[in-house]
Amino acid sequence: MRYIPMLDRRTFENTFREHHAACLAFAVHYTGDAHEAEEVVQQVFLRLWEKRETIDIAGAVRSYLFAAIRNTAISNWRKETVRQEKEQVAGDLHAADGQVQSPAWELERMYQRALEVLPDRCREVFILSRQQQLKYAEIAEVMDISVKTVENQMGKALKIMHKELKEYLHVLLF
Repeated sequence: MRYIPMLDRRTFENTFREHHAACLAFAVHYTGDAHEAEEVVQQVFLRLWEKRETIDIAGAVRSYLFAAIRNTAISNWRKETVRQEKEQVAGDLHAADGQVQSPAWELERMYQRALEVLPDRCREVFILSRQQQLKYAEIAEVMDISVKTVENQMGKALKIMHKELKEYLHVLLF
């Protein structure tokens, strides 16, 4: 194993020259796109330079670089997928007459529609818990049912709400 300090510019430049072509080939193979591959390789080398004082590369430098390329490509892909999904949701929010509806309005409409799907008791438990913010014991007392029944009804409600709103969860969670 060899330790490569990246503290000086010359060592970094030599590492870049020695490994850039292999890194680019690996990135192209991994991403399937030459432009994206070059972007990933540049990100990895830029990060290597920026963190040169804290990164210890013990062992094969190429293995370190390939792992960093793989991780960066996956991270970029995830970010791009989320961005595209958000754009798709925004595009879906267009009204039939071509006017854009407020995303908040659309989410509220979908939420209300999901509430309507819930069975009556389930809906009542869900509303008392999520909108009125009552504890399960309080809900049980108000509805004159057991806490276990409240738990079961909430589980059922959450499962149904998740199913009904799954298209919008990534928008709500990020």
